[in-house]
Amino acid sequence: MMLLALLAAIAFDLQPARVTQAEREGCLVDETIPLGGGTAQKLSCPSRLDQKTVQSKCRREALPEDVTVEQCPVEHARGHFLFRGELKELILARRKDGSRVAAFKVLEGEQIAAFQHFGEAVLVGIGSGTSYHYAVVSTRGILKAPDLGEIRDVSVVGPRLRVTGNGRATLLEVVPDKRELRVAR
Repeated sequence: MMLLALLAAIAFDLQPARVTQAEREGCLVDETIPLGGGTAQKLSCPSRLDQKTVQSKCRREALPEDVTVEQCPVEHARGHFLFRGELKELILARRKDGSRVAAFKVLEGEQIAAFQHFGEAVLVGIGSGTSYHYAVVSTRGILKAPDLGEIRDVSVVGPRLRVTGNGRATLLEVVPDKRELRVAR
């Protein structure tokens, strides 16, 4: 059982992103999990900034504590840090035939809060600080979630999501069903 203790309200409203071949180039697969009739992969991606842009950002943007402006271009080229807003990870969901179901970008400054399969679907959560957004993906696409009110906790229990909230329903079980998430009480 994977338990995600969340500090703020979350929602099942994570939108997929367009990912080009150039953005995927050089990315390395970190993790692959089953997705019903396909797979979902988490990839780590290198920086794609040119040297002139890196030098400009080194002078303008906040740097990690142990990096000086003089060291910045070299440390960035080595991959020791990324600038805020740079693509750092991708999540790609595909069917068995290789066709893409959904893709999600994780930028520097954000983190993956959930990457867990349940039943024939995958729970994906991305956010930062107090704002996290979630999506449930199956080989049929991104599943539409019912309005669950203010959600405080999500846990994966076998083929179901257990959602605890502050609304009328304090405990719901969410089950993938066709193109929607079905709520089982």
